[in-house]
Amino acid sequence: MHVNAMTTRLCACAAFMATAAPAPSQDPAPQLRPYDASYSFVTHGMNGGTSSFSLRRAGGDEWTFLARNEPHGLFRLFAAASLTLTSRMEVGPQGVRPLRFTAAQPDGSGRQAEVQFDWAANRATGTVEGQAIDMALKPGVQDDQSVQIALIYALQGGRTPAGIALFDKDGIRDYDYARVGEATLHTPLGDVPTVIYESHKAYSPRRTRFWCAPQYGYVPMRAEQKRDNDVQWTMEIRSFRFE
Repeated sequence: MHVNAMTTRLCACAAFMATAAPAPSQDPAPQLRPYDASYSFVTHGMNGGTSSFSLRRAGGDEWTFLARNEPHGLFRLFAAASLTLTSRMEVGPQGVRPLRFTAAQPDGSGRQAEVQFDWAANRATGTVEGQAIDMALKPGVQDDQSVQIALIYALQGGRTPAGIALFDKDGIRDYDYARVGEATLHTPLGDVPTVIYESHKAYSPRRTRFWCAPQYGYVPMRAEQKRDNDVQWTMEIRSFRFE
């Protein structure tokens, strides 16, 4: 949706059109756990600020994922940099399905996005940056927030995503998705083993990588986007706790 580059870049990691064969450690009944995580954001060598994420159960099969941003320096001049993003989603046998997405200033004013996902009718309706939305959905589509939970939920179940489908105000964007390695990161949490995944849109020079930590329920510890060989931005874990 492009309503907040600092947050959506980390979140745009996976929405699943298909899955590869289960990993040997497949868990047939993945269990989400509420958590809080914060990240530092650096773009072209500049400190852009911090982002904080909270996952909470809203009741039954519904969950809420909230992202708050604290821009630093010149980034405070951009209203979009301080947006709060909220996704309400349903998590069950069908996987993760977004129900409602909003993007607004921390005090609730200046709402830039509000989208409802009607899976009975397979339609997404609402507004994004003043543009009216009414488009068809397809199975597996996620919003800018629910994609991160879809990634976590799939990996907890031992499934490797083979594709990405992300809702955008201009249509559905499809990406390739692959596991590309493993690494142990030195973090404020200590040394953390991670599995690295990469997303890539066809014909785009940009590639985004995510370092997901099994010991923390596959929550990403780091994210990085490159344009060809130039690092555009990175996000690094600052703190993490399960509720």
